[in-house]
Amino acid sequence: MAISTSSLSALTPITTTATALSNLILVSPQATLGYQPTNPPNPDGTPSTAQLPPAFLFHYEGEQSIQLQSDITDHYIEDNTALQDQISLKPPVISTHGYIGELTNIPPLPLAAVKAIANKLTIVSAYTPALSASALIAYNTAFQLYQTAQNAANSAVSAWTSITGTGGESVISGNYNVPVQSQPNQTAQQQAFQQLYGYWATRTLFTVQTPWAVFKNMAIMSMRPIQSSDDSTISDFEMSFKQIRIAQTATTGGTLGANLQGRAASQAAPVANLGTSTPISGPTLLSSLSANYG
Repeated sequence: MAISTSSLSALTPITTTATALSNLILVSPQATLGYQPTNPPNPDGTPSTAQLPPAFLFHYEGEQSIQLQSDITDHYIEDNTALQDQISLKPPVISTHGYIGELTNIPPLPLAAVKAIANKLTIVSAYTPALSASALIAYNTAFQLYQTAQNAANSAVSAWTSITGTGGESVISGNYNVPVQSQPNQTAQQQAFQQLYGYWATRTLFTVQTPWAVFKNMAIMSMRPIQSSDDSTISDFEMSFKQIRIAQTATTGGTLGANLQGRAASQAAPVANLGTSTPISGPTLLSSLSANYG
């Protein structure tokens, strides 16, 4: 079947529109949850309605894995074979590598919206090439100015603290009830460590986002910050989160003792009036025991 040139020309705008729309769907920003700390419950046990702390995000997310394990029993019987009749599910454990660096290409919060707009306009450059180019130039200029100002401020602070001696590192006393004593001139790596250390010391639970699912009630099981000998501007945080399971109480309805058995039923039984009785005196009781038991 022959296709005319005019038919191909008519399909060109439709193809361009479909491609642009599909690209727009692909670049639509997704809600990045990261590592969201949760508030502890109220003193009466009810969930807290206070505003959540800001989520913790690494500058670069490395390898991430989830470990699901079960304990399956082996009961050996007379013919030397094992029977498996119990399966205990261990809580999920999430392991992740996160990197914190001093110099990153992550835009500051005021420029995050500008970067998202520039990325979207790049996809539809067939329609507005000038606007797309202008948005990219504006974002690159703003980001460059921000980085220049930030580097100048850091250099000034470093120079001043080196002269006055007011700089220093945070001090951890070892008492978990005493917060970390922060000092001025903190690096991004030190700030990240202090924040994670505080969450670990206070047993804070997290809501952790993974490529597969979002897990709630996750506690920091282990944290291992690593700074290689080749580069002192990047720290690798090896972290493991373990899900916390809390036992819950259940109240049964119906008549008291109707769902109880054995000792629990006897203890829950109502008080019964068995009448009055006169205890046997000491000599009479001794003679009765002697007659019965010799």
